[in-house]
Amino acid sequence: MQQLNGLLRKEWVAMKGPLLVNALFAVATMLFLPILITRILGTGTQVFEVALVICFSWAVASVASPVVSFFIMLERDMKRPDVWLHSNASIAKLIGSKVVFALLVGVGGLLIATIVLALHYAFSATSILTFNALLFYGVIFLVVSFIASISILCIGFFFWVLYRLMEPSIKGFSIVVTIVLFFISLLVVERVRSSDLYDKVVKVGPVDLLGLKNPNLDVGNGYFEVTGTAFYTGQIVLDTFFIVVAFVVATVLFEKKVRL
Repeated sequence: MQQLNGLLRKEWVAMKGPLLVNALFAVATMLFLPILITRILGTGTQVFEVALVICFSWAVASVASPVVSFFIMLERDMKRPDVWLHSNASIAKLIGSKVVFALLVGVGGLLIATIVLALHYAFSATSILTFNALLFYGVIFLVVSFIASISILCIGFFFWVLYRLMEPSIKGFSIVVTIVLFFISLLVVERVRSSDLYDKVVKVGPVDLLGLKNPNLDVGNGYFEVTGTAFYTGQIVLDTFFIVVAFVVATVLFEKKVRL
């Protein structure tokens, strides 16, 4: 654990400058831009409405930040693999520390958007949403976004390792081949998911989050109905299995080939 903490501190020292600048920019933008836009548009627009759109957009962008941060760190250290890999830490810890740090970056981005939106809500005279609805759907969005970040990161790492394995042999064509393999895998996954066997075997144990909440979301003087929140336990188990397998395989390949 102490070794992992040391690796995380190393990543923080290398990345803290850009991260702090981005965080300050995000806070300033989400705090003051809604007020500025509201004044330009006039009294018919509420600050909270504009803030909701801007904070939501930032939260969506934060889904990609763990992936971007992870590969920035990987590419940075692969420029000097003799320094990075000359360590008594296992490859699992070297990669794992970057994964953990990248996920913390993503969580930080989501929390910044959430906190700023909560401040706008607290100081808003009127709101288009009730607090309970905002909290419920906000938590769902944050959890789903975080899971999506982990999935994209793990799958991306797998294809990055494939790219690194092919690069010494086919040079620049390795990027093209990796992209082609990625899209082929997407087609295969889509074919499998559209099959009858997949529906029978995987789509079991349905869970509908709106069973816990009224699907009619109050908006001002009206409402709209939220749908499409059901998921399947079998699908989650299968997706988790393949994501974990892809990450483990990528780590093993990185250990045996790229580190040589």
